Amino acid sequence: MGFRITLQPGNHTFIAEAGETSLEAAKKHGHNLPHGCGDGTCGMCKGNVLQGTVDHGKSTYIGLPAEERDAGLALFCSAIPTSDLVIESRETSSSWDMLDWDAPTG
Repeated sequence: MGFRITLQPGNHTFIAEAGETSLEAAKKHGHNLPHGCGDGTCGMCKGNVLQGTVDHGKSTYIGLPAEERDAGLALFCSAIPTSDLVIESRETSSSWDMLDWDAPTG
């Protein structure tokens, strides 16, 4: 049995199968959420859990410190739903959208 995830903004709804991360479910249903390492470390997939609960899985305290967990944030590459969810994350049109073109180089 899976859990229903509603993605805000946009009110897009899809199902996460048992053991599937929020990011995996979103991708499977055609929603391109920001992500980077996919290992719970970099924080690029960080978003708000507005309603419901998740198992933070393999997310590290570097990518998601305790105070951010307590504030309702999750790393969607690691967050496995334990109930129906309402989450908040921007969607990207492609992986190019995830690059920070204004970041200093060198």
